[in-house]
Amino acid sequence: MVKDTEVNLRRMRYRLNRQGMLELDAWLSPLLDANTEDEKVASAIETLLQCEAPQLQSMMMGQCEIPEALEKWLCR
Repeated sequence: MVKDTEVNLRRMRYRLNRQGMLELDAWLSPLLDANTEDEKVASAIETLLQCEAPQLQSMMMGQCEIPEALEKWLCR
């Protein structure tokens, strides 16, 4: 699951990059350092992978909640 999570996160960042969503890509980049061996972290990342860009943007802007397991990396 660890490898799959990392690969899927890279795919999502690539997709956002191609769509011109550079601010989201930059916001998500700290997740590359996240401990994906921790099941809570990996599960929270998988949840983010299901989100569309507008929903991620709302999280980035503080308009909706970020999964608690990811706050360490995304709330800087």
